[in-house]
Amino acid sequence: MKIKTHFALLALACLAPSTLATAPAAETNLPPVQMFVPGFVVRELPLRLSNQNNVEYAPDGRLFAAGYDGRMHLLRDTDGDGLEDTVTTFWDKPSGDYPLGMVVRGDSVYVMLRNEVARFRDTNGDGVPDKREAALQDWDDAASASEKMFLKRRVDYGMGLALAPDGTFFLSMGNAAYNNGYMVDKAGVSHYDPKYRRGCVLKISADGKQVEQFVTGVRYLMSLQFNRHGDLFASEQEGATWLPNGNPFDELLHIQPGRHYGFPPRHPKYLPKAIDEPSLFDFAPQHQSICGFRFNESGPGRGRFGPESWEGDALLTGESRGKLYRTKLVKTPAGYVAQNHLFAALPTLAVDCALSPKGDLLLATHTGKPDWGTGPAGIGRIFKISRAASAAPLPVLAYAASPTETRVEFDRPLQPDQWKNLARQSAIVSGRHVGAGDRFETIRPGYKVVQMQQAESRRTNAVLTAALSSDGRTLSLQTAARTEAVSHAITVPDPSRLASAQQKQHGLPQVAAIDLGHDLSGVTAEWQPKSRQSATNGWSGWLPHADLRVARELTAASTEHTRLFARLKQPGTLRLRGQLDLSLMLRAATQLGSKLDFEYPPEKVTVVFASSTPLRVTAGGGAVVERLSDLTARLVVTAPKPDLWVPLDVTVESRADKEASLDVHWFTAEDARPRALALRRVLVPWARPAGTAPESRTIPEIAGGDWEAGRKLYFSEQVACAKCHVLRGEGGAVGPELSNLIHRDYASVLKDITQPSAALNPDHLAYTIELKDGESLTGVISGDTGSELFLADPTGKATRIAKSRIASTRPSAISLMPEGLLQTLKPAQVRDLMTFLLTERAAANAK
Repeated sequence: MKIKTHFALLALACLAPSTLATAPAAETNLPPVQMFVPGFVVRELPLRLSNQNNVEYAPDGRLFAAGYDGRMHLLRDTDGDGLEDTVTTFWDKPSGDYPLGMVVRGDSVYVMLRNEVARFRDTNGDGVPDKREAALQDWDDAASASEKMFLKRRVDYGMGLALAPDGTFFLSMGNAAYNNGYMVDKAGVSHYDPKYRRGCVLKISADGKQVEQFVTGVRYLMSLQFNRHGDLFASEQEGATWLPNGNPFDELLHIQPGRHYGFPPRHPKYLPKAIDEPSLFDFAPQHQSICGFRFNESGPGRGRFGPESWEGDALLTGESRGKLYRTKLVKTPAGYVAQNHLFAALPTLAVDCALSPKGDLLLATHTGKPDWGTGPAGIGRIFKISRAASAAPLPVLAYAASPTETRVEFDRPLQPDQWKNLARQSAIVSGRHVGAGDRFETIRPGYKVVQMQQAESRRTNAVLTAALSSDGRTLSLQTAARTEAVSHAITVPDPSRLASAQQKQHGLPQVAAIDLGHDLSGVTAEWQPKSRQSATNGWSGWLPHADLRVARELTAASTEHTRLFARLKQPGTLRLRGQLDLSLMLRAATQLGSKLDFEYPPEKVTVVFASSTPLRVTAGGGAVVERLSDLTARLVVTAPKPDLWVPLDVTVESRADKEASLDVHWFTAEDARPRALALRRVLVPWARPAGTAPESRTIPEIAGGDWEAGRKLYFSEQVACAKCHVLRGEGGAVGPELSNLIHRDYASVLKDITQPSAALNPDHLAYTIELKDGESLTGVISGDTGSELFLADPTGKATRIAKSRIASTRPSAISLMPEGLLQTLKPAQVRDLMTFLLTERAAANAK
C-alpha cells in the first residue's frame, strides 16, 4: 500500500498562532478512498459494471447489486481473496424505471421501482434468482386533479424500501412538487394536502391489502432502515434550494408514526397547523446529498465494521461531495441523540453501502460529477473497506477541553517514539463550514450556497505545543484561544500508515494523516467526593451532553471518562456547567442566501431535568427555573434567540447506594411531546455565538450584464433555451428546470452549458429507442400513457411512439443538449444570458 505523507503540514511551524484563509487547496494524487482514521484497508472490486444504485449482502455472502440502468446482478468471490470478481446478471432488461431501494430476505431480493416492489426469487436453489414477480403494486391512491398538475418525475413515486420482521413493507413516496412545496397555483391558491400519497412514508401489509400513511412532510427519502430496537430511520435530501426553510440540510430522520417532517414546512397561510418534526441530525454544510445507509449491527449473516465501539452506529454515504459518515445514536426515553463522525472521503459519488458477513463495508459509487454523475450508462466503481489485521490505535473522541486545549483520545496506547514533531505536523482549522479532511473534498455541486461556503474565511490555528498523556491514550494539542462556536477540524500525522507502507501492506494508497472534526458542544463536569478524607480523587473534564445516559454512551470507549462514571457510584457531588441554545426548536434555520416571506411566532420552550438523586438547577439569560421536587426541575424560556444562550449550572448528588443519573428532555407550548436535546443545543460555558455574517453575493463575470437582453436571448431562436427548459414558470419541460440557477455559481452553470454531458440529470436522460422496423430515435421521454411514449427532441418537439413498435430502449451517455451553444454568441451576449440565468430582475437592476 502506497502512503503519502502530508508534507504541507510541516509548513505550519512557520505560521503565526492563527491565520485566515478561504477553502483549503486540495490534496494532489488523491486516493480513490481516503480513510480519515487508521487501521483500515481499502480495495476495489475487479469488476466493470455500470453505475449501481443499491447493494446488499445475503447472509451466505452473496452480493446483490441493482443497476441505475435497471439491470440486476449477483456478485461472487471465486478465488477466495475476499473480493467479488464475477458477475451474474439475472435480470438483463435495461429500464428507465431504475431501482431506489433494495432488501434481501430469504430466497428473495426485493427492489423498489416507480410503482412496484419487484421480487426476484431463486426457485431452483442454485443461489441465482430466476423468477421476477410483483411483490407489491397498486398502492397509490387516485391522484386528485390538483395533484396531477405537479406529478412530473421518477422520484415523485416510490423510493426507499424497508421490510419489517413480520413482512410489512415501508416505502416512501417522493414529493410531488419539489420546486413548489405548497402546490401554489398561478392564482396564489395552495393545493397541498398532507393526505396526498406524495412526500410521505407508507406502511403496507405483507399482502398489500392494507395501506397506511405512516408519516408526512418528507421530500426524497433515499434509504429506509430499521435498527436493532425496531425503530425506523431514513436519509432525507436537502430542499431549501427550491423552498426556503424546506430541509436546509440533508438529514437523518427517526421515522415516527403521525409526524410531519418539514417539507413543506409550517406556513401561516398554506400550512398553519403543522408541527415540523426536527431531524435527528443535519449534515452540514448544505448540499451533501445523503443517500444509502446501514446500521452497523452484527448478527447472523452480518459482521460488525470497525471496532466494538462502532457497533450500532449508522454508516451513511454522502453522494454529491464524496463522503462517508458514522453517526452514533443514543436512545433515551424522549428519543434519540446523534453524534456524527466523518471518516472517509473520495472523488466519486458515494451512493450506497452494505455490510458483509465478515464485517467489511462495501461502497458503491457512481462516476462523474454531482449532482447526477454519468447516469445509467456510466461505469461505476465498488470498493471494499476492511479492518486491518493488525489495526493501529483508533481515535475514539475529539473535543475542546478548554479554549486553548484540544484532546484526542485513542482506544489503545500510542507509541511516543512515533509521534515526534507532532506540533509541527498538526493543525486545527476553524470556520462555520469547516469539516474534517476538507482538503480531500474534490467534488461538490455547483450551487451558489456552496460557492459562498467555499469563500467564507476559515482560521488555521497552528499547534503551539503537543503532548501525549501518561497512559499514552490522549493527545493534547495547545493552540491560541478558540471560543467561537463554529466547526473545527483536526489534522495530525499517522505514523501507523507510514509503518504500513514500509511493510508493503496491501490495499489502495492512503495519505498518512488522521483527520477529525469537533465543535464546542458539551458541558464542563466536576465531581468531588463527599468527604475530604476519601481515598478517591476528584475528577474534572468535559462531557458531550448534560444527559448522563447520553454522555456515558458517547464516551464509552474513553478510559478517562470511564473513571468519572465509576466515581458516580460513590458519595459525592457532580457539577455540570454549560449553555443552552433553545432557539428555533421546532423551526428550521433558513438556508444561506434565502429569505422567508413570513415570521414565526415566538416559542415557549421548557427543558426538564430529572434525576434519581437530589439535584439543583440554576440558569441565567432570562430563563425561569421551576423546582418541581427534590429530583425534578424545569427551565422555561420564552422567545429564545439564536445569539442569546441560556447559562446553565446543574448539581447532582451521587451516593454509594444509588448512582447519580440525569435525564434531560424538552417540549414547547405548541407541542407537549417530549424530545431529546440535540448535542448542538448544549455548549461549553466559554463558547460564544458565531459572529461571521453571510457574505453578499457578487458575480464579477456578469458585471455590466443586461438582464432584459439576456431574457430575450433565452427565448430567442438563436439559443432556443426556452424550448427545452422551464425558468421562472416559462418554457418547455424537456430538460431540467432552471429556476434554481440563482443559487448556483457562474463556473458550474457555464460548464453545464458548454459541457452538457459532464453531468446527466436522471430525470431528463436522453434515450435511444430502436424500433422494430429498424428506425432509431433519440430524445427525452416526456410522457408515458401506458401504451405510448412521447419522445422529445432537441427542438422541444414530441413524437408519439406506440410501445408495440419498440424493440429496445437504452439510456444515452450523451446529453440531448447540443454542445457549442455559446459559440454563436458575442462575449457581451454571453454576459447578458448568464445575468438572466443567475440573477433575479431586481438584483440585476440594483447592480
